[in-house]
Amino acid sequence: MIEYITSVIIEMTPMRFFRLFFDIYLVWIVFYMLLNLIKLNVRTFQLLKGMIFVAIFYMLSQQLQLGALSELMGELMRFGVLVVFIIFQPEIRGALEQIGISAVKGTNKNNKLSIVDTLSNSVDYLSKRRIGALIVIEKEIKLDEFISSSTVMDSILSFELLNTIFVPTTPLHDGAVIIRNGSIYCAAAYLPLTTREDISKELGTRHRAAIGASEISDGIFLIVSEETGTMSIVRHGRITRFENIEEFKEALNSYTS
Repeated sequence: MIEYITSVIIEMTPMRFFRLFFDIYLVWIVFYMLLNLIKLNVRTFQLLKGMIFVAIFYMLSQQLQLGALSELMGELMRFGVLVVFIIFQPEIRGALEQIGISAVKGTNKNNKLSIVDTLSNSVDYLSKRRIGALIVIEKEIKLDEFISSSTVMDSILSFELLNTIFVPTTPLHDGAVIIRNGSIYCAAAYLPLTTREDISKELGTRHRAAIGASEISDGIFLIVSEETGTMSIVRHGRITRFENIEEFKEALNSYTS
């Protein structure tokens, strides 16, 4: 076997070698996109587990010669890819858009610093006036399944717009604002509350929603308490409170870097 592979490599022309390398590279890109799609959305991961379950049932039914079950599982597998594209069309489109944005823009350190400044200034403003707020900075795992009832804005992130959204008399103040790719993607998004028993009774709905959503995503959740004006950051189910804006900004900058 090793001698055969060696002979093939020796006989391979530079053009054939380039084609082989390019072919493998394209296959790697396809697998990378598929893995990214699975990672970007919680529902996608759940569907993948369902497809694995169907595949296992299909193999077992063939081994045990269960004709009816084998035929049913076979049909599910044949139409599974089409069903995935139909159900997850928004997620697939979002993944492709993310890849395109990353390819065109790349990583812009100045843009990240600008986002941190804007969010910190807004949180400071809201905190001093005790205006409750919940802001989510999305990262790799998207929260699309929880924002179907939200108001999509896709607006430029600004201090003025962000503060206006959370004014109690405005229609969009209740719920979370989601920051995606440096822009305000949507407002009035309702996130799942945590079911943990060890959460302090002092924490309100915003804090429980931030903790609950952070348990299933890698986003950064910023909270301003309506009762006390306290600023908090939640990541991976853990909450950190801040008494002054300098500490808050320093922590936010480290989390987004």
